[in-house]
Amino acid sequence: AGDANMRSVWLCSRNDAIGNLAVILAAAGVFGTGSAVPDLIVALVMSGLALWSGLLIIAHARRDMVDSEQVHP
Repeated sequence: AGDANMRSVWLCSRNDAIGNLAVILAAAGVFGTGSAVPDLIVALVMSGLALWSGLLIIAHARRDMVDSEQVHP
Protein backbone atom coordinates (compact mmCIF):
# COMPACT_ATOMS: atom_id res chain seq x y z
CA ALA A 1 0.00 0.00 0.00
CA GLY A 2 1.02 3.64 -0.30
CA ASP A 3 2.69 5.41 -3.17
CA ALA A 4 5.56 4.10 -5.26
CA ASN A 5 8.17 5.96 -3.19
CA MET A 6 7.04 4.31 0.04
CA ARG A 7 6.97 0.93 -1.68
CA SER A 8 10.48 1.52 -2.99
CA VAL A 9 11.79 2.38 0.49
CA TRP A 10 10.23 -0.78 1.91
CA LEU A 11 11.60 -3.04 -0.84
CA CYS A 12 15.09 -1.54 -0.67
CA SER A 13 15.20 -1.85 3.12
CA ARG A 14 13.97 -5.44 2.93
CA ASN A 15 16.52 -6.30 0.26
CA ASP A 16 19.32 -4.75 2.34
CA ALA A 17 18.37 -6.81 5.38
CA ILE A 18 18.14 -10.01 3.33
CA GLY A 19 21.43 -9.16 1.63
CA ASN A 20 23.25 -8.66 4.92
CA LEU A 21 22.12 -12.05 6.22
CA ALA A 22 22.85 -13.73 2.89
CA VAL A 23 26.41 -12.36 2.80
CA ILE A 24 27.09 -13.72 6.27
CA LEU A 25 25.72 -17.12 5.25
CA ALA A 26 27.71 -17.06 2.02
CA ALA A 27 30.90 -16.23 3.92
CA ALA A 28 30.29 -19.14 6.26
CA GLY A 29 29.62 -21.39 3.28
CA VAL A 30 32.79 -20.30 1.51
CA PHE A 31 34.81 -20.73 4.70
CA GLY A 32 33.32 -24.17 5.35
CA THR A 33 33.63 -25.54 1.83
CA GLY A 34 36.60 -23.63 0.44
CA SER A 35 34.53 -23.08 -2.67
CA ALA A 36 33.15 -19.90 -4.24
CA VAL A 37 29.83 -21.59 -5.04
CA PRO A 38 27.93 -20.31 -1.95
CA ASP A 39 29.03 -16.77 -2.77
CA LEU A 40 27.94 -17.12 -6.39
CA ILE A 41 24.55 -18.52 -5.38
CA VAL A 42 23.93 -15.60 -3.03
CA ALA A 43 25.02 -13.14 -5.74
CA LEU A 44 22.55 -14.66 -8.21
CA VAL A 45 19.71 -14.64 -5.69
CA MET A 46 20.42 -11.05 -4.68
CA SER A 47 20.61 -9.85 -8.27
CA GLY A 48 17.32 -11.57 -9.05
CA LEU A 49 15.73 -10.01 -5.97
CA ALA A 50 16.97 -6.55 -7.00
CA LEU A 51 15.65 -6.94 -10.55
CA TRP A 52 12.28 -8.23 -9.32
CA SER A 53 11.96 -5.38 -6.83
CA GLY A 54 12.82 -2.86 -9.55
CA LEU A 55 10.09 -4.24 -11.77
CA LEU A 56 7.58 -4.06 -8.92
CA ILE A 57 8.50 -0.44 -8.23
CA ILE A 58 8.15 0.50 -11.92
CA ALA A 59 4.73 -1.18 -12.09
CA HIS A 60 3.60 0.61 -8.94
CA ALA A 61 4.84 3.98 -10.24
CA ARG A 62 2.99 3.44 -13.51
CA ARG A 63 -0.23 2.72 -11.61
CA ASP A 64 0.32 5.88 -9.57
CA MET A 65 0.75 7.89 -12.77
CA VAL A 66 -2.43 6.48 -14.30
CA ASP A 67 -4.38 7.13 -11.11
CA SER A 68 -3.04 10.68 -11.00
CA GLU A 69 -4.06 11.32 -14.61
CA GLN A 70 -7.60 10.10 -13.90
CA VAL A 71 -7.95 12.43 -10.92
CA HIS A 72 -6.29 15.44 -12.60
CA PRO A 73 -6.99 15.18 -16.35
